[in-house]
Amino acid sequence: MNAIKSTAPTVGRHHLKASLTALTFLSPHLLLFAVFFLIPSVVGIVSAFTDWQLGKPMVFVGLDNFKTLFFNADSQYYWQLRWGLGSTVLFVLITVPFQIVIPLLLAVALQRKPFGHRIFQSLFYLPALLSIAVVMLSWRYMFNMSAGFINQSLGLGKLNWETAIPYNWVALVIITVWWVAGGNMIIYQSALASIPQELYEAASVDGANAFQKFWHITIPGMRYPLTYTAITSVIAQFNIYGQPLMFNAGGPTTAVINGFDRRSNYVLLMYIFELGFGRAGGNPGMASAMSLILGLVILLVSIFQFRVLKANAQ
Repeated sequence: MNAIKSTAPTVGRHHLKASLTALTFLSPHLLLFAVFFLIPSVVGIVSAFTDWQLGKPMVFVGLDNFKTLFFNADSQYYWQLRWGLGSTVLFVLITVPFQIVIPLLLAVALQRKPFGHRIFQSLFYLPALLSIAVVMLSWRYMFNMSAGFINQSLGLGKLNWETAIPYNWVALVIITVWWVAGGNMIIYQSALASIPQELYEAASVDGANAFQKFWHITIPGMRYPLTYTAITSVIAQFNIYGQPLMFNAGGPTTAVINGFDRRSNYVLLMYIFELGFGRAGGNPGMASAMSLILGLVILLVSIFQFRVLKANAQ
């Protein structure tokens, strides 16, 4: 009995030392997590319910910011939310299907191991390694109205891709899909390699053609990677910001309502940044409220996607 009592403090000190050692190694990550994610997130959520001018203390206003965003048509913030969210949703609806279909077709084609398939795989994936600045500067030159490769090679004259509607949207979709498709392609290649070849051989014996094999074997065998890439692609494209900013700074004015200009490619994150930090800055509280709405939209869309795709996969 005495031996058990004597070893108890030793065991306790050992666990305490192990815990302190683990905490020491974790502390740099925990500190960075708190400084750059946890604290800004809490401040952002709290400020959404305040009237906050930079350099001045927050004034709690409850749900007034959200009432303005949803119901006050005389406010610029009401129109900014409608226009920004509308442009963002439009971009998501156009871009995401291409982000799934094109990488999938590339992965299936490369699975057949054509001549030079390793080189093509590297070329298709290379854009995913580039920064957005490199991507946009390169494509802006190619879409240049006077000397761009696109206009000259396709004989389009002096088509202004930056201001002509809907060509500015077409350009942004092309750039984005080219930039991000390689990542999804790699995921699909890994998924294709895990599908048993015996299934394709059995289907061939039963007389199935290539499309039937693809639809009844390949697609069901990739339901989880497809679900993952669909959800992550939607989340990523709801956060679009750099492409329209660097391509045409939000595009031309398409309408004026209540004295407020609507611009063709001005997405919600651009309005949020302008409210919080740009030339129209001075209302971070309203910008935070818009951010919360955008986050809620992304969450609801992701849940809906997951439930639909999961139901179809069963």
